[in-house]
Amino acid sequence: MFLEKAKVYITGTGPGDPDLLTVKARRLIETADVILYDCLPAQHVLELAKPSAEVKFVNRHPGEGEKKEDLLEYARRYYEAGKTVVRLKAGDALMFNGGDVDARRLRDWGIPFEIVPGVTASCAAANLFAIPVTELHKSDALVNLIAFEINDNFAHIRDVARLFRHGDTVALYMAYDNLEAIFKVWKEEGVDGNMPVVIAAMVSLKEEAVALATIDTTLQVINEREMLSPFVFFAGKHLDVFIS
Repeated sequence: MFLEKAKVYITGTGPGDPDLLTVKARRLIETADVILYDCLPAQHVLELAKPSAEVKFVNRHPGEGEKKEDLLEYARRYYEAGKTVVRLKAGDALMFNGGDVDARRLRDWGIPFEIVPGVTASCAAANLFAIPVTELHKSDALVNLIAFEINDNFAHIRDVARLFRHGDTVALYMAYDNLEAIFKVWKEEGVDGNMPVVIAAMVSLKEEAVALATIDTTLQVINEREMLSPFVFFAGKHLDVFIS
């Protein structure tokens, strides 16, 4: 017989600064028996764990010759031993972070879980740097778009370009490696090379930086200012209001 079980808590850590954790996330991290993580931003909140907590990094992306580990298998093992388990996710668990995948597996195993919201990087950056991602009666939408792997020959990127006609803002996650190609596609769709771009780097961490550029100058600005990844890029015609 297993011990009485609690839940597995899939917990968003926000962009990195422990002060941006939700109250609930902080409480769970401070009281958990086991904390499992596989994302570097989560390291910044680990100092909140109680001394007796087991804190385990799970290597889900091993190098050659290293063993790939299954974080959810660890979660199940600890849960079945009666431990309170917190599975940390960078940012918000359901914003490009696979929280849905974890939730489905736990559900299929019959393990109760709860997803604890976190502050996603675009929201954090917009507030920390006073970036006007919407404008009353001018821009009614902020579209968060992941651009790490583009498998549709940039068809989705072309579709997104149409949003600029309505004054909408697009936030690009994990886009640095594809940024030049993305901007080329947008310009082919008629987007002006002078469209403002806000570069938000290392959001909420001590190395954080922000810069205003354009589609044509973004990569140049990153290199000149030696800005560090990870980045969130905002593109839209109303972005230069509060950025100096």
